[in-house]
Amino acid sequence: MVEKTFPEAFPSALRSQSAIAVSALKLNSDYVSEPFSVNVLGEILHIPGRVLPSTKPEFVGLNLQRRQIALCMLTRSSDGFGRQAALQEILHINKPWSIPFVIALIGEYVVEIIHDIYAALPDLERDVVSTFIKANPAFYKLTCDRVMSYWDCYYRRQFRCSDYVGFKLLRQLDALA
Repeated sequence: MVEKTFPEAFPSALRSQSAIAVSALKLNSDYVSEPFSVNVLGEILHIPGRVLPSTKPEFVGLNLQRRQIALCMLTRSSDGFGRQAALQEILHINKPWSIPFVIALIGEYVVEIIHDIYAALPDLERDVVSTFIKANPAFYKLTCDRVMSYWDCYYRRQFRCSDYVGFKLLRQLDALA
């Protein structure tokens, strides 16, 4: 089941590559949460909210592109440490199909991941990020709303609004768009 649905998280030109990458990950098909939809270069993609890798991922035999696809998938892992490790490797891909996986992590509660994205912002291709944000205003607004909500719930006592890395990151992204 997973192999048939998860490749929809990537453009049609990458579907055969993504099917191979998904298969190599051995994802637990009993745990794939509701996907979110984004527009990438005019194509609607459906990216799962969460996936559950059944084992420690191995990339033996995957070429570079398949490895990158697999790492994008792992940013949706139910394990925050797994998401962060995968993010470290995809931050420099700078392809239109990788950016949704980065932006989605901004709207989550793991502040260490948000710090990593903020630190890598100078390395992200401005045009690729800007194009994605402009093509997905509802998704970007939802991401912004989630940053506010998680700050209010988990970080309000620790950081002033102006000092919270999530808001700093959003200000930088707003300047790109």
